[in-house]
Amino acid sequence: MVRTEYSQPFGMSTESAISGLNFSNALNDFVGHSLLICKKLEQQQFKEFVILKEKWIEDILFVSNGNEIISNGAYKKIITKGVTVLPWIFRDLAKSSNHWFFALEKITGENPINPNNVGEIEKMKNDWLQWAKSKNIYESY
Repeated sequence: MVRTEYSQPFGMSTESAISGLNFSNALNDFVGHSLLICKKLEQQQFKEFVILKEKWIEDILFVSNGNEIISNGAYKKIITKGVTVLPWIFRDLAKSSNHWFFALEKITGENPINPNNVGEIEKMKNDWLQWAKSKNIYESY
């Protein structure tokens, strides 16, 4: 992300503000081109995802109300992570029956579930996994 606008903090000269902007852009450029940093960032994001997923599962273990399941704070935080978490969600969906359907629809803006399959978890899972495979987001192993 290249920043082109800045707000000058009180008491900071224009030159200092521009230097900060240039440094920020250089850092973002470096991070974007460094495989090591990208891998570290991905590992950190994956750890955050796992922690949130485990918290969500722990919180909803004895919950049957669908609204409570999808309104859980950890679940909502996972949704805010956006497309970054999609491969991990699909990997989990493939091996579990966790209710990722709402999160997937929120993140992707799509709903590939066949209307005839609504309410049938295994069929809904398969619809989403087929969609993910067609978009090269998930590959079954």
